[in-house]
This record gives sequence, C-alpha cells and structure tokens, in this order.
Amino acid sequence: MIVELYAPDEYWELSKEEKDKICNGCGGRGGKLNFLIPQGKFKECCNIHDYMYSVGTTNEDKRIADTTFISNMNQIIKELKGISKIYYKTLSKVFYNSVKDFGEYYFWKDKVQMYFKPKEYRIWHA
Repeated sequence: MIVELYAPDEYWELSKEEKDKICNGCGGRGGKLNFLIPQGKFKECCNIHDYMYSVGTTNEDKRIADTTFISNMNQIIKELKGISKIYYKTLSKVFYNSVKDFGEYYFWKDKVQMYFKPKEYRIWHA
C-alpha cells in the first residue's frame, strides 16, 4: 500500500540516525507502558508527529502537529477495508485524543530551558 503522508520537508531529509534520536514510533519517549501500544500501520505517522513535537515551540505548533497526525492516519485508513479499517479508525481516535488531550507534557518537555534559567528554590516544611 502506498499513501501520501504530510510532514515538513526537513522530516524527509533526516538521516536514519537523526530520525532514531528524535522519533520513537507510537507512545511517549520513555513511556513505561509503550510496549502495550500497537505500532502497526501508524508508525510513520507517529514518527512524523514526534518530529513535529521536537521542532515545535508554540501551542499553535502543537495544534498543527496533532492535526497533521490525524490527517496522516486518515490517509492510511481510507485505503483499508473491512475489519482492518474499523480497527485502525478506532485506534486513530484513541491516538489523536491522547495527544490532543495529554500531549502537552511531551510537547513542552525539555523546552522550558530555552526560555528560562533554573534558580535554586528552597521549600520549607511547616
């Protein structure tokens, strides 16, 4: 099956090594339950989404990454038939709602340092 997927031009120019550093398929990098997340036909969609999260710096960038993610999954779904189509349509909704509703941590992870320098702060116990 050949489908057209959407991604920034820079994504397609990544070497395998660069891609491996940034992208980890479906599931958050280092997620303890990633082994439960099926990769299947959506792995490249997830990798594109990972890349877009890694280069994004605004809430609008996150929204575009999430929208591109569901668009790419839909590109694959429209080529499927039968039970496979139903399965992947259901999975796409779970994946999309997960990143839309809970992806903030992974989008902003390691980016705060771009804007602020940490300062020691002592917490006193009452």
